Amino acid sequence: MKQAAILKAFADLPDPRRRAGQRHNLPLCLALFTLAVAAGNQGFMAIGDWIRAYQTQLLDLLRVEKSRLPSYSTIRRVLLNLDYRVYSECARKIFRH
Repeated sequence: MKQAAILKAFADLPDPRRRAGQRHNLPLCLALFTLAVAAGNQGFMAIGDWIRAYQTQLLDLLRVEKSRLPSYSTIRRVLLNLDYRVYSECARKIFRH
């Protein structure tokens, strides 16, 4: 099964969360955030609403193993501790292709 390029772009980013708090992997959370913002969503609640609205399509696109996506609060927790300089470097890989 081929992995989506957006997940590969974030694969090497270090996860700032404790191991116990990693129900959803970091690349998935960042891919969803990036796609939601690219679709015009601003704010955690809007991102969460977008993820819920497109859940089936996102599961197909990203080939999520657990067949469920992180909530807006999970995305929020990831983003609050993210090194945005490193995130930006990874995101550039997506948009170069």
